[in-house]
Amino acid sequence: MKKTILDKAKRIKLLAMDVDGVLTGGEIIILDSSEEVKIWSVKDRMGFALLRHSQIGLKLAWITARESKQVETRARDIGVDFLFQKCEDKWKKLEECAQGIGVSPSEIAYIGDDLVDLPVLKRVGLAVCPPESPEILKENCHYQTKTSAGKGVVREVIEILIQAQGEWKKTLARFSLFLIAISCFFSACSPKVPSGPLTEKPDQWIEKFTITETASGVPVWILNSENAQIFNKKRKAILDQIAIQFMNSSTAQKNQSLTEVKKNLTQAARLTAPNGEVNLDTHDLTAWGGVTVRSEDGTTLFTEQLLYSTPQQKIKTESPIKIVRRDSILIGEGLEASPDLSTIKIFRHQAALYPKTVLNK
Repeated sequence: MKKTILDKAKRIKLLAMDVDGVLTGGEIIILDSSEEVKIWSVKDRMGFALLRHSQIGLKLAWITARESKQVETRARDIGVDFLFQKCEDKWKKLEECAQGIGVSPSEIAYIGDDLVDLPVLKRVGLAVCPPESPEILKENCHYQTKTSAGKGVVREVIEILIQAQGEWKKTLARFSLFLIAISCFFSACSPKVPSGPLTEKPDQWIEKFTITETASGVPVWILNSENAQIFNKKRKAILDQIAIQFMNSSTAQKNQSLTEVKKNLTQAARLTAPNGEVNLDTHDLTAWGGVTVRSEDGTTLFTEQLLYSTPQQKIKTESPIKIVRRDSILIGEGLEASPDLSTIKIFRHQAALYPKTVLNK
């Protein structure tokens, strides 16, 4: 990362952002009741948690041209300091907010994704946009995130700010103590949730950990984790920030060579979660902390905890679930499904919502 970006990040005291296209992927689902449904990133939620455990004293502001009860609820849950909805002149509102707390424009970081954000991006000390933004925005921003909109853009920026202001190690230490407390709570209340990595001493730490499960030499799934703690006696690995690609080999022809089959493999679905555990012998997987599974056709599953059985090639959970399709949203509790979500069995179905339309911002 360029030194100039870190220098700018050192001075930031107010982090402001648009909502649609930054905290979400930009899609707005409108139900028959006229209520808006937005899909939020678990990674951003973790980023806000890290910010709460830091001591950089950063204030948060959300500024959106739309109005939604869901945004208000989400902002309250996260602890956003300032929420401005139905805001046509974003810079005017942000400038008034900054003046009220004694912050200059050079001490503001703003994340925006579209033309309405351009007047703000041109004036702040650190201007940021996601990679899907128009070229004119990218030309007027100091930093373009590596992460896509709705997939952890804010988490990426928060980590940069904490690191630039010299609080990264201390924040991780405080957050680790928080995770120990959460781990102890879940161990007492729900034995199905694996014990946290900090309750045992690992035999090995591995960065950029990868496992590939194969059948007859063909990849079935590929797991990547930012960090892994290996426990040799228990034959398990505790994982941090996991992503699993479930491969689709149905298009492979019988007369193709193994090399051709591998070359033609496509991704059927992708699972992401903040935490996970894998059995090093059976390759059975557990993911928790907010799990997302997105299939090739866009069907998306959201739940807090998920199990994957490698022998059965099934995903399972007893937790509450939400499945977002192009034409409906299914809500229930407990599920068994194929990883690509082509076959789904919901144990306790609660509701089915059929939106009028799906709009792009």
